[in-house]
Amino acid sequence: MDDKKNNISLSARKNRIAVVDDHPVVLEGLAQLVNREDDLLVCVKADNEKEALEAIRKQQVDLVIVDMLLKNTTGVQVTEKLRSRYPSLHILVLSMSDDRHHVKGAFQAGARGYITKDEVSENIIAGVRQILKGQIYISKKLAQKFSKRTIASWILQAAAENARREM
Repeated sequence: MDDKKNNISLSARKNRIAVVDDHPVVLEGLAQLVNREDDLLVCVKADNEKEALEAIRKQQVDLVIVDMLLKNTTGVQVTEKLRSRYPSLHILVLSMSDDRHHVKGAFQAGARGYITKDEVSENIIAGVRQILKGQIYISKKLAQKFSKRTIASWILQAAAENARREM
């Protein structure tokens, strides 16, 4: 009886994750990687923006892992839409690119983390956990190119711009 209560209690504390990627192998691989963790659960898998927005609307999601380049849209555009609808939603952008334009765009759109696809899987889980704690995540590889201070300035610039628009 106590074991049953503990199992229910543990599952109730899982952070709910959405994964958005238009490459089936990456989508399934990320879902499997995340689902191996006791405290994380993939509750949404989507391969396009429309499907992701609809599924996230129906599900309680704590964090979204979104690919930077999707068919017919970008991770930046998806991030902007998600943040406008769900301001407290955490977003981690996953990309093949470490280009300044992509990284800056993701953070200015509202992402709280950015990681390249060539990084090891442990980094993805570490990034998810750090973002869920309310922190910014940037991988060691990207930290060599961009400081957290630079990223924080991009986020602040975006927040100031959004505040001006709302006035």
